[in-house]
Amino acid sequence: MNIQNVNNTTPNAIQQRHLIQSPDANFFTDFKAAYARYQSAPPTGSSSDAATQNATTTMADVMGLTYTEMAAVRGTSANDQTAYAAILNRAYSQGGMENPVAFLQSLSPQEQGVVQRAHCLAEPFDASTMSKEGAYNLLLPEGYQVDFNHDGIQEVGAGKTITFPPLDAPEQVKQAWLTATQNMDEGDMMTYQLQMHIMLYGINVNDQTSKALAPTDQIDSYREGVDKFLAWLEYAKASTPSDQYARDKAFFSDMKRLLA
Repeated sequence: MNIQNVNNTTPNAIQQRHLIQSPDANFFTDFKAAYARYQSAPPTGSSSDAATQNATTTMADVMGLTYTEMAAVRGTSANDQTAYAAILNRAYSQGGMENPVAFLQSLSPQEQGVVQRAHCLAEPFDASTMSKEGAYNLLLPEGYQVDFNHDGIQEVGAGKTITFPPLDAPEQVKQAWLTATQNMDEGDMMTYQLQMHIMLYGINVNDQTSKALAPTDQIDSYREGVDKFLAWLEYAKASTPSDQYARDKAFFSDMKRLLA
């Protein structure tokens, strides 16, 4: 898509931790190729020439920037990172993604512990109780998820997460979001993520699967949603704290401009 009125924005560290995308058609092939390069790289401190050293593939090249950022935040050990990458490579090389529940069940308790820690799950998991989506997302590195039923909620193991922008959002929406939240602290950004999610999907009641209120792959859905937020903000101005009103007015006005 040709993006107009939006500068391509490089995510900052906070934004990077929240970036989620669907694996594209080349994801698994690219991962396996990067993992093979990583495995064949010369040991650290070897006498290889400088050109070879500069070409060495790192774990970040294999797993992606979002995973790497979250591993640093969580303090994931180097051993766990290496072990998790090996599990993913096996899943991608041996057809494990065709039946991710069965693949997770085939792992040893130690390997399941690696997956648990990679996704920062509070408890050991029972793959037999998961949906295909929940199991599939445990076998994707942080930063990649699928939403098979398009309800705007990604199952990760037994847990559920929401994402904004949605996985199928137009590129202009993704760039507008990055630009509008570039200098925002994490708490405020997460608040606006939730508000924008509700704009698209409404409020989930009694854990029922919901459908988007408007097509999430069309930019007009976001334009109309932002306009409604701005109209509601003016309607509720008298009962809204002035600092919150100013903050929300600035954010949604910025989004409106960036989505124009």
